[in-house]
Amino acid sequence: MTSSLYNINNNAFDLFVMISYILIAFSYLGFFTSSSTYLSTLKDYVNIYISLFLIWRFNPFRKIKKFTELDRKIAFSAGLFIITRTLLNQYIDTIDSIFKKIVYKYKNKL
Repeated sequence: MTSSLYNINNNAFDLFVMISYILIAFSYLGFFTSSSTYLSTLKDYVNIYISLFLIWRFNPFRKIKKFTELDRKIAFSAGLFIITRTLLNQYIDTIDSIFKKIVYKYKNKL
């Protein structure tokens, strides 16, 4: 990977991650009600970026000369995004089903 392309990818990835962290903090602290919308959109873009990077960088028709710091960051983030999405989706589904059961029981008592 050329040095300028590497620097652009590294800086773009760091920017995406930093914006994600800021939006997550704003969302949890309740500063912006629309930050969750932006966060969802940004996560989709980051997932597409990571997917395309991994496909391009590690395809079987290409030899890897060196495993760079950017490769390490992207691979770690890919794993982190996959595990958090999986766990959060299961957690949200569980909480949602519990909440629906409570609401259903409460409505039936009225």
